[in-house]
Amino acid sequence: MNRLLIGILDVINKLLALFIIVSATVEGYRGDFAGTFLPPVGAAQQVLWAVVGFVVGLALAGIFSGFLAAIITIARELTALRELMALRIWTNPTTPTQ
Repeated sequence: MNRLLIGILDVINKLLALFIIVSATVEGYRGDFAGTFLPPVGAAQQVLWAVVGFVVGLALAGIFSGFLAAIITIARELTALRELMALRIWTNPTTPTQ
């Protein structure tokens, strides 16, 4: 059950990162950012603002999704460590006799 939840969180994290990047790029292309800070943009400047939106989206996705990815990685490693410790504790190791 724990692995299933970690897997679901991983998929949601990837979709969230893609959503952040795409939405920032679309908002940059539409000129919503430029209309707030600068005069409305023309057709020639839409590509520039789309690139700016893409870079901003990458930065935001890197911060939020990177944090979630670190948590997911820690959870996976702790699960693997717990299984390894359980295997070593419950098996009877053979000790060499002297």
